[in-house]
Amino acid sequence: MPDLVFLRSRLSDVDVLKARQDIRGLIRLLDHQNGDIQLKSIEALGALGSIATLPLLAVLNSRNPLVRIGAIEALGIICDQRSCNPLIYLLEHDENPEVRWVAALVLGTLNTPGATGPLVQGLKDKDRYVRYGAAQALRMLSWYPGNETEQAYFFIALHDWETVTRIGAPATGPLIEILSDQNAKTREEIVIVLGNIGDSQSQRACEKVLKDPNRNVRWNAVIAAKKCGVDVSHLPWWLSRRPRSGQNPWAAAILNFLFIGLGYSYLGYWWGFLVFMSYSSLLVLTQLQLGPFVPYLIAYPVTALFAVQTFYLAQRKETM
Repeated sequence: MPDLVFLRSRLSDVDVLKARQDIRGLIRLLDHQNGDIQLKSIEALGALGSIATLPLLAVLNSRNPLVRIGAIEALGIICDQRSCNPLIYLLEHDENPEVRWVAALVLGTLNTPGATGPLVQGLKDKDRYVRYGAAQALRMLSWYPGNETEQAYFFIALHDWETVTRIGAPATGPLIEILSDQNAKTREEIVIVLGNIGDSQSQRACEKVLKDPNRNVRWNAVIAAKKCGVDVSHLPWWLSRRPRSGQNPWAAAILNFLFIGLGYSYLGYWWGFLVFMSYSSLLVLTQLQLGPFVPYLIAYPVTALFAVQTFYLAQRKETM
């Protein structure tokens, strides 16, 4: 209840700042830890209209991505054409994918024809969310691809894999380019489409993906390999060349069975050592009360359950 009262008071502060047209005060709230206050500050800045445009453009250089995102969203509400070029710059150069994503979407709402070219380039962004935002913005601008290659980039960005497959061979190049996406699910979908298209130009790409660290991507690459012209006899050789990633699930399970907590540390969880220390301390105290062997008879059935859980946890991490 006190937290709710505090939140209401802070939200009313936003109304006060809005009434005073205190733009700087509202901008300071863009990175507030409470999301409701952030959103209300964005709405308040947007409601102030064009008088807030220049101060908001000034904070697009902020080192804090939350401030940049909030400023972009407020500019999207204002729809001042002066923000078009700065937003294009962010779309093309900002290191934060969320900033580029929001910039792309807002460029669509500004309805400025000059944004079309940069948004078309955004369809090739290395981040799938930015590509999707660019495609949605181009839809707002009533843009439609002029050739099959542009169509491929556009529908890849929208994850419309059926349409990409219908485009056929002209989509092979764009698919191969986007195949470097960090998201395993996207790589998996692209491999499936490459296999369905069956263009011989995708042979090297399919061979490369056979070494992918993600097992689902590798499996779909195996299925697509023959259609892409990869010699089936070479599959074991390509698969064996994949980089080994992740930790051994059996090693993690055994560690947690013998010394619960160390298995989690092995998997990279920082709190694993704390669990181990707590377990060891509890074990020692129990030994003082019950003797040296009885605590182990109690502990091992429990740690066995954790060992099983750790095994599947390690497997899940390997497929991510």
